[in-house]
Amino acid sequence: MPGLPSNLQRPYSLITNKYFDMQPVKIIFCIDKLIRGGTELQLIGLINQLDRNRYTPYLLTIRESSPDLTPANCVHLNWQVKKLFSLSGIMSLIKLVRFLRNEKIDVVQTFFQDSTLFGGAAAFLAKTKVRIACFRDLGFWHSKKQAVVLKWVYGKMTGFICNAEIVKSHFSNSFSLPREKMALLRNGIDVAALPYVEHTGPIQHIGIVGNMTRHVKRTDLFIRAAAIVHKSYPSICFHIIGDGHMRPELEAMAKQLGVFHQLHFAGRVADVTGYLGTLDLGVICSDSEGLSNALLEYMFRGVTAIATSVGGNPELVEDGVTGLLVPPDNEEALARAMETLIENPLLARQLAASARHKVESEYSWEKCIAMHNHFYQEQLAAFRT
Repeated sequence: MPGLPSNLQRPYSLITNKYFDMQPVKIIFCIDKLIRGGTELQLIGLINQLDRNRYTPYLLTIRESSPDLTPANCVHLNWQVKKLFSLSGIMSLIKLVRFLRNEKIDVVQTFFQDSTLFGGAAAFLAKTKVRIACFRDLGFWHSKKQAVVLKWVYGKMTGFICNAEIVKSHFSNSFSLPREKMALLRNGIDVAALPYVEHTGPIQHIGIVGNMTRHVKRTDLFIRAAAIVHKSYPSICFHIIGDGHMRPELEAMAKQLGVFHQLHFAGRVADVTGYLGTLDLGVICSDSEGLSNALLEYMFRGVTAIATSVGGNPELVEDGVTGLLVPPDNEEALARAMETLIENPLLARQLAASARHKVESEYSWEKCIAMHNHFYQEQLAAFRT
């Protein structure tokens, strides 16, 4: 199939004819909880896009989740597993093993550390045919002790999905995982829902999309850079789209730096796509990143991207061609990049146009689903042979 990685090149028609004519594949997705985050929204989109004639999806969340985000036509196991390594955690693990066996689940696919430990161990004990772990960042949250336990679980998985080359290399090297078991499957984007906005006139609005729940996203760096830019360009309005427990301290920082009234803390926004249409520049300034969904949406929407040169960001942004790259943890470099585009709006428009051309040829739900179909069936075929 054109566009598929070399390790997924088995003739698609053979797999489709042999396995999709049988009963729908039962697949359970395990994730900590549902929030409006990049990985969570990608999972929701994946479940919604799956062909129900081919798959029967289940969703397991082990933390309190937003009920309004639950995918349609999908069995949702809304469990509360507060501590994995506890008596209640072990009882929940046994419960999941029984569920996997009783429901005759074919595929278990996990996201994030806790859900991979929980779902991966249960899948192995239940002898589930296909056990897949997803890697979508660079594992910045691992402690040494956690890494030891995760390595055991990874050794029991039958395959791995990565969303960026850098993520694939990182986990292969860090955990000695066989690269032939790792598939590079890009994010899916609803291209039709992200029409390109061609901005004209001066740069007025600069924003960042990301929940304020983890320091690694570096919303503080965005605020510090905004304070620098404000000194020379006091009319610029800055936007922070997202929410989280770190918001009060970030608001206090903005006040201390004298830029609070130029910063709009938008909170959680239901229509992020619509909001992006108002932004001229979009920033991703994380210290660690997989393949940023927000960065992809900037590039689709005509928002000129400025990103730190970490993780999968350079796979999306070619410096000076489809956006600007800056070193991480450097508010002065980030501020200079903003000022460069404020002073050169024509350059900003050229970068945005090139970015749209790049991403619309590589990212779509149609392509994403086709590659997931192929990977699942390759995994099932390997089990049956």
